[in-house]
Amino acid sequence: MAYKEIHIPTIPKPWPLPRREYPISPRENLMRALRHEKPVWMPNLYGSSQAFQSAIARDSPIERDRDAEDWFGVRYKYSAAQGSNTPQGNVLKDITEWEENIKWHDLSQYDWAADAARLSRDESLALFMRMSNGPFERLHMLEGFEQALVDLITEPEAVHAFLMRLVDFKIELFNRIRDHLALDYIWAADDYGTMRAPFFSTALFEKTILEPTVRFVTAVHARGTKFIAHCCGKIDVFIPYLVEEIGVDGLEIQSLNDIPGILEKYGDRVTVEYGPDPRLVYDPDTTAAQVRAHARDIVDRLGAQAVPGSGVALSVGSGFEHLFYPMEEEFYEYSKARYAGL
Repeated sequence: MAYKEIHIPTIPKPWPLPRREYPISPRENLMRALRHEKPVWMPNLYGSSQAFQSAIARDSPIERDRDAEDWFGVRYKYSAAQGSNTPQGNVLKDITEWEENIKWHDLSQYDWAADAARLSRDESLALFMRMSNGPFERLHMLEGFEQALVDLITEPEAVHAFLMRLVDFKIELFNRIRDHLALDYIWAADDYGTMRAPFFSTALFEKTILEPTVRFVTAVHARGTKFIAHCCGKIDVFIPYLVEEIGVDGLEIQSLNDIPGILEKYGDRVTVEYGPDPRLVYDPDTTAAQVRAHARDIVDRLGAQAVPGSGVALSVGSGFEHLFYPMEEEFYEYSKARYAGL
């Protein structure tokens, strides 16, 4: 199918979901998927979730619409074209400086109970929190991307030591919030690649990033919270690590990876987020009939009736109201019919 040039926004417009009577709550339906059981319908990941954003935590900036700074002293520069701010790598010259120059924020000084009490809880939705700036991301935010890649090769022991200390900090941050909120899952970001290939080899990953990430996920699981790993890029080679050794519950990865192959091999052990083709749903000339057919195709190929485990969890978006609602309805009704009796 040929696609013309269209505008796909950096941050898509969210459309409010329609009101309907569900057979079970969206929260329970999604949590079935994150337990790799058969859901009643193909869950809408974020439509089935309620986000908590701490007013305290600055592991990444709370503000995204201006210049900002995080707890590590990393400066973030705002770009109107991008619609967000980006780190400047201004803290370290190389990773061998980390023990002398990294200041670890004292998390005991804050009122985490009051922070949690701001949330007006909707129990029909799964409660989650974003924990951005994972191990590799934090490394390049501190010293710049090129230096981070150099350090992975030339200073793997120092990188590993820093990342082990980093995840201890992230675990403490998670636990201080988890003490007051029954988080169903966290969404944690650590990008490993470009659209063509990973940033680094599996050998370097094993030396530096693997053990700290296992430690982080294990600590989250110890509190009864699921772990969804966001990882951009062509990262198929890391899927066995993420599933078999790290043990994440969900993957938010791009469709340039072999999603059907991942589900065929690991569908009963990991749930994969998947979205409609943006070239279709952001094209103003697309019709409602086309997005309905597209929704049915996704269910037929990647639904719980077609693959081991729960099938994919959806990220449903569109640039146009007249396309979003027919597509969302078709995903719900068609998948519910296909999943009946599973």
